[in-house]
Amino acid sequence: MKSFSDTYSEARSKFVSAAHDAGARIHTYGPAGLAGKHGETLHCDVAILGPARAEKAAVIVAGTHGAEGFCGSAILHRWLSEFRDAGPAQDTKVVLVHAISPWAFSHMTRANENNVDLNRNFLAVGAKASGRNRSYDLLVPFLHAQSVEADQSLAAYNAYRACLLKHGSHIETEAWQGQTQHPEGLFYSGLQPEWSNRTFRDIIHEHLEVSSTIGFIDWHTGVGSYGEIVHLIFDAPGSAEHAAATGWWSGTDLAAAAFSAGVVPKYEGLLCKAIRQELPAARIAGAVIEFGVADDFAIFRSDRLDRWLRFDGRNDLRHDRLRREYRDSCCPDDMLWRGLVLREGPRKINQLIDGIRRWKIS
Repeated sequence: MKSFSDTYSEARSKFVSAAHDAGARIHTYGPAGLAGKHGETLHCDVAILGPARAEKAAVIVAGTHGAEGFCGSAILHRWLSEFRDAGPAQDTKVVLVHAISPWAFSHMTRANENNVDLNRNFLAVGAKASGRNRSYDLLVPFLHAQSVEADQSLAAYNAYRACLLKHGSHIETEAWQGQTQHPEGLFYSGLQPEWSNRTFRDIIHEHLEVSSTIGFIDWHTGVGSYGEIVHLIFDAPGSAEHAAATGWWSGTDLAAAAFSAGVVPKYEGLLCKAIRQELPAARIAGAVIEFGVADDFAIFRSDRLDRWLRFDGRNDLRHDRLRREYRDSCCPDDMLWRGLVLREGPRKINQLIDGIRRWKIS
């Protein structure tokens, strides 16, 4: 389990070391004026393997939601360690993006330094988020905790479920799509491109612009039950891109079952969509891949706890311990779960790379 880390600094050190040992070219990007939880300098590191001007490329991202980066970082570390023995794919470039939201990674939270959920912030240039998210408004009384004590959390969850029963489970998926009216809330998309947004677009142009065929994985945790792996593919069913991604990973057409409403939320501002926004002429396919961690109540409780720690519980004497508990809810300290991640994560990267190499123009 040595690929997993307890802090951002440890994860970064392991990633950079493994990338160096694998012979990668390493590029570092830093947010000016920001420090980590322990005062450390923050970086988003990018490791490049394969020909610089390869027409085919794979981009794999860890840490879009900061605390979830502990899982994604472990996958990148394990894959790099195995890569040393496998040797490079001579016709394909691999771009590994580690800690695209380094402040959130270091502080063990979901959203960035401005409480912006990065996976709601990547709107097309000139586009604006949809209007007020009325479904999120309905759920504010349950999500914005005044207390995170065990009995209060359970009461809030029961009231939350009663609200969904009354109004329809669709309001949950609508709430998750992103909102702009509650800057102190969950799924806040922000009002302008964040540092990580601008940086990722720079990474795209610097390292992917010459590639005409691109596949991607954005690693996440939380969606799905414990032990479940959910592939969220956002290209339209029937499209060449959707067919390619479902071909790379088997069993990828069941994602809707992971949501109580039976449909995948229409997320606004996904990071992965920035690749096509910046490189419209390229063929691009891939998935947000989620490792499920717990049941619905545990996910509700962890989201609620994360928001409370950011705003209402900052001075609570239990803050640091509860913050670590939140991190562990995103990346469980569970040998069997971590074994699944380290077995399947690198395998899915290899399937992505192999799929890109074989992707034919129809």
